[in-house]
Amino acid sequence: MKRLANLPTLRVNPHSAIPFVYKKDTFFGLEGDSLATALFANGVRIYARSLKYHRPRGLYSLDGECSNTMMEVDGIPNVRTETTLLKDNQRVGEQNVKGSAERDLMGFMDRMDWCMPAGFYYKCMHKPARAWPLAMKVVRRAAGLGRLDPDLELTGTYDELYPGTDVCVVGGGPAGMCAALEAADQGLRVILLEARPWMGGVFDYRTAASAQGQPLHWRARDLAARVNEHENIRVFPRTSMVGAYTDNLITAFQQGTSTDTFDQRYIEIRARSVVVATGCRERPLLFENNERPGVMQAACAHRLARTYGLLPGKQAVFSVGHDLGLEAALDLFDLGLKVQAVADCREEGYDERLVQGLHERKISFYPGWVAREALGRPTVTGVCISTLDGTVTREFACDLLVAAAGLTPVMDPLSLIRSRFEFDQHTGYFLPVDCPEGIFPAGRLWGINDSGSIEASGRLAGLQAAAACGPDCRQAISAAKQAVNGLPGPEHGSKVVNAPVSGRKSFICFDEDVSVKNIKQALAQGFDVPELIKRFTSAGTGPGQGGIPGHNLPLMVAKLKAEPFGDLKPTTVRPPLAPVLMATYAGTTHEMTKLTPIHDIQVREGGIFRRAGVWKRARYFSPDLDVGPEVENVRNNVGMLDASTLGNFRIHGPDAQKALQRVYVGDMSKIGPGRIKYSAMCNHDGCVIDDGVVWQVGENDYMFTTSSGRAGSTVEWIRYHTRYEDWDFHVVNLTDGTGVINLAGPKAREVLEQVTEADVSNQAFSFAQWMDFDLRIGVPVRAMRLGFVGELSYELHVPSSYMAAAWEELSRAGRNLGIRPYGVEAQNVLRMEKGHVILGQESEQRTNLLDLNLGFLWARNKDIAPVGADALKQAEADQNRLKLVGVTMEKTDHVPGDGCVIVDDRVIGYIGTIRHSAAVGAVIGMALVEKNYAREGSRLALYEDECKGELQYATVTPMPFYDPKGERMRM
Repeated sequence: MKRLANLPTLRVNPHSAIPFVYKKDTFFGLEGDSLATALFANGVRIYARSLKYHRPRGLYSLDGECSNTMMEVDGIPNVRTETTLLKDNQRVGEQNVKGSAERDLMGFMDRMDWCMPAGFYYKCMHKPARAWPLAMKVVRRAAGLGRLDPDLELTGTYDELYPGTDVCVVGGGPAGMCAALEAADQGLRVILLEARPWMGGVFDYRTAASAQGQPLHWRARDLAARVNEHENIRVFPRTSMVGAYTDNLITAFQQGTSTDTFDQRYIEIRARSVVVATGCRERPLLFENNERPGVMQAACAHRLARTYGLLPGKQAVFSVGHDLGLEAALDLFDLGLKVQAVADCREEGYDERLVQGLHERKISFYPGWVAREALGRPTVTGVCISTLDGTVTREFACDLLVAAAGLTPVMDPLSLIRSRFEFDQHTGYFLPVDCPEGIFPAGRLWGINDSGSIEASGRLAGLQAAAACGPDCRQAISAAKQAVNGLPGPEHGSKVVNAPVSGRKSFICFDEDVSVKNIKQALAQGFDVPELIKRFTSAGTGPGQGGIPGHNLPLMVAKLKAEPFGDLKPTTVRPPLAPVLMATYAGTTHEMTKLTPIHDIQVREGGIFRRAGVWKRARYFSPDLDVGPEVENVRNNVGMLDASTLGNFRIHGPDAQKALQRVYVGDMSKIGPGRIKYSAMCNHDGCVIDDGVVWQVGENDYMFTTSSGRAGSTVEWIRYHTRYEDWDFHVVNLTDGTGVINLAGPKAREVLEQVTEADVSNQAFSFAQWMDFDLRIGVPVRAMRLGFVGELSYELHVPSSYMAAAWEELSRAGRNLGIRPYGVEAQNVLRMEKGHVILGQESEQRTNLLDLNLGFLWARNKDIAPVGADALKQAEADQNRLKLVGVTMEKTDHVPGDGCVIVDDRVIGYIGTIRHSAAVGAVIGMALVEKNYAREGSRLALYEDECKGELQYATVTPMPFYDPKGERMRM
């Protein structure tokens, strides 16, 4: 299709062709096209088939107000091609068809409307009861639009953004731009959201004169340039508002272009005030076949020509109820469209200058007439128009019927913001009469169509929004109100809804194939309120929400009930206002994790990383996820683990020991010189929340470690539990400034002896001691003898900035001794063989100190009772609690999953950790079971879903499984 050239309003680049695939054939559109306009340019007129009746559907609007042009794009169904930018090599397909959109084998359903009256799905197919299972399968296969491929891998980048602002302006038309400029000139931060790729709104494509005397499209570009240049305004184009919530929280999503770093982006804006300048959409005229391909809104036809350079047809008839329709007829005629006739459902109130223009061009004008029926199939080949009472009719041959009953405000955002509306007899609009604090409507949604009035309304709203943020704008607001009052106000609007026809094929909702006849049927069955009729007929519940039927439904109900329009209320609007992919809500999977100081070194050494709380840790160091080689090397040689994620703290001051006594169950006064003490923290229920080691470095000066997961909350935990004491102490979190290397294995001492001159013999540095020394390369180290993995082990605390040097030095020294890094999973197996617990793995919210067999840590008689002591005393007498036990599986060919349940006639416990142990030669693990089942030798039944009901059996076994006397870690 040849495009109109050299139009100053064009938004496409005629020199940049973009290929795309439609039904296996390659076509070309232009840069700036939407998918729908690119298809239209290539001769496509039937885009899809409707939900129930499989009626052909074509381009009707350009803002995605209905499902007419929903198609499958790159494997994703229900994509709104009207609002989807054309990109290289997109693959576009039809949906909801058997065959093709032009020849749909399901088209016979169009003749079956007689057996699908309003609410038929509530009454049919469920009697007799035995028929329902079959009917349900048929209905489920037929229901819905589009088919989702379960194997589809969604490509692209889905980002998220959470900006704050003073003023958020929804709508980038003339009113929105003026509001943004006024608010920004007060020194406030402004965010402007515009659903189209460019700002301009109703001015963008029109050549009529503005209040300043220049063409409206020039004025739009001038305002847009000022907005883009203003340092206080941030513009989000291609961004649709999705929802609105308490305290002016606005959510939206943005479509990316080839130059953006994202395909779609979720945006959540917290604003102090909001301007809603969303303008108007055209209200559909209801007549027979009013959704036939070839029937189009006036703005759609006008924008196709002026924005995309596409004449919407060859011969056209207009049936409109607003001056913009008359303006479009004149302009399109001048661009080459043959206009047969213009019918205006208004008998008066139209702009005489526009009517004079029709006469000058010898275009027949029919005031008080409407389109009665679109003729032809599958696309329009003619139209029958008639007087409003239907007494006189005329037919015209045409391939384009431009139809609209009038305008209606886009009030969806205001509805979400919980504004209250009343029907206005003058404009025929539902106007906001009560907006929440900080919300300011502006522009055409007040019924204003004069260009100067639209801008003045926007300036007033911008000043009011600014004043709500604090600046004194009283004088400016007063002047802006005077300016608005001195300009043309809201215009008289048309209230005509439908042509004088039966309504059998007059569709009030295109998405759900709801006709005027269905509305009559609902009324006849007692559903006499628009909100109930909406649910009973499903009008307005489809993908377009209330875009098409939202205004017409209450008007139609009032007309059929012969009730005054003044009592009307619009139906409820709910988020999301525009469909959003779940991937967009999820956003990019940002790795919001902390990295240890030697992360890059572990990457080079083949580490396979997993998230562990706020950290990213090396879980494996080989493709063998059973970590047999890593475990074996630690047991026989020497391994290194990066344990820098441990919480590392210093507490000092006169009352430091008292604070430790309060939060730890152990007696901190018993810490000997150079010794370390293992202890645990409990909550008020006696449940274990953390464990670690404590050591004293000086008078009233202690260090302690915590688990990785508790490092961020430990300081506040101590403060909370000493808040009523007048104790003098200070807690410092040194976690990020300290790295930790766990050097473990029977050859660990040999490695350490090569890197330091300190005496690290067993006599000088025994188990459960700590000491400070320097490595030969000058790195200071605080070392501790611990045995978490059951071998000779040193925990080396090093300043983070020295971690890389220390790790490399240890690697060099241990090269001939078989040193290798090991990961968290190998540590998991090693400590399990030793019977050492990991909180959260062998415990849960109810697990107390006694359940874990850690009661020996509790110093019952110390001066300061620890948190949880009272609960622990009561728990000692409780015989029904879970108990930590060791288990050995009867079979070695299957390793159950962590967390699988243990059953008898009910669930009696669950597995904490279970693995195959090469050292033990069996599948072993730790489990929490009810005390009656915790006796050594008890046989336990394990249930797993994947075993299809077959139980696996284990026997309660003493712990530790490996080196029960602890000789190896004390060697």
